[in-house]
Amino acid sequence: MARANKKQESSRLPRQVWILAGVSLLIAIGFGVMNPVLPQYARTFGVSSFLIGLVISSLSVIRLITMPASSWLTRMIGPREMAIAGNILVAITTFMMGITNSYMGLLTWRGLSGFGSALYGVSSMALLFASTPPQMRGRASSLQGGGFVLGGMTGPAIGGLIAAISLHAPFFFYAGSLAVAAVVLAVSLPRTEAKQRAELRDNTIGLRDLVKDSRFRAAIAVHFGTGWQSFGVRNMLIPLFIVEALHLPLWWVGIAFSVAAVSQAVSMHLVGVGTDRIGRRFMILCGGILTAGMSVALGFAGNYVVLVIFMCLYSVGVSATISASQAMLADAVPVSASSGFAAYQMAGDIGLILGPLIAGAVVDGFSLRWAWLAGAGVIGVGMVLTWATGRQDHNHHLAPR
Repeated sequence: MARANKKQESSRLPRQVWILAGVSLLIAIGFGVMNPVLPQYARTFGVSSFLIGLVISSLSVIRLITMPASSWLTRMIGPREMAIAGNILVAITTFMMGITNSYMGLLTWRGLSGFGSALYGVSSMALLFASTPPQMRGRASSLQGGGFVLGGMTGPAIGGLIAAISLHAPFFFYAGSLAVAAVVLAVSLPRTEAKQRAELRDNTIGLRDLVKDSRFRAAIAVHFGTGWQSFGVRNMLIPLFIVEALHLPLWWVGIAFSVAAVSQAVSMHLVGVGTDRIGRRFMILCGGILTAGMSVALGFAGNYVVLVIFMCLYSVGVSATISASQAMLADAVPVSASSGFAAYQMAGDIGLILGPLIAGAVVDGFSLRWAWLAGAGVIGVGMVLTWATGRQDHNHHLAPR
């Protein structure tokens, strides 16, 4: 009986993973409430569509620029402390966005929130993988990702009700959810011990060491492709196709993304289990083949129903590539080497910035189909590097192959 209980306990995800997943849910709900009204809120300052786009992209740009500093601060001060600081910073800047009376104020505060996002992004990954045994990292990644997906699904629905009160209200709601998230982290997670801080500060593993590991290179390439195609190109091309090619109202776009998000959420647990039991490499390859294949298929979708089916299949592939690539990253990068987590986040941000820009140019010069095909090619690069990793050893860091 004691042996059975011990085995059952060893199969449970650590408490810290559940806390981080809950925090992810809180953050995603708040972000989902605020983000849809941001363009309309920016328009109230009488600016052009280009300047509205600048506000939206400023967070990603500043997050990218400040990612190395966030990595350094995480090592110097501690991941738990920086996760709390990141949430507080975004809460303050979001609140200021809600009360600003000028476009430049909105742009400034939105950009500064990118620094807080960078702090939380690096430190939360360090916390997640420090508390999770190697054989559970796939499930841990999928659980945290599931929190973001569920929050992203419910946030916009709540946002519609809150925005009816005032365009300022969603910003205050998001700031409040971030403040609650910071309190949860402060109360639930232990402080970074002095010994652990010393170990983090004395870390001698840099990016030059990390890139020697084929798993690290593959994880970076896969996340770049995910940022390019899944977070960037897909979010741009799907609305264009539904509104301009199928001539449907804009609210049909929301339905399509909601149905796809449900598919992604449902698949998260199975993907996490598969990542841990079958292997990171296998799940990344399966997910990559599915997303690349559905990218091509989406370019040839002839009606709305077929489009939504392809989007659902694509979302399942995204679940696999995200969960498995994060687990592979954790296998290759020691928790003390936070620069590896920063590089992973930066790869996704670079893809998110470049993907829509290049896809837009391809659409203007050729067609939507060619833009989808270009993204499928970017995903293919990550698949090639993943194939080259060979058999994985989840317990060995910095084992170049």
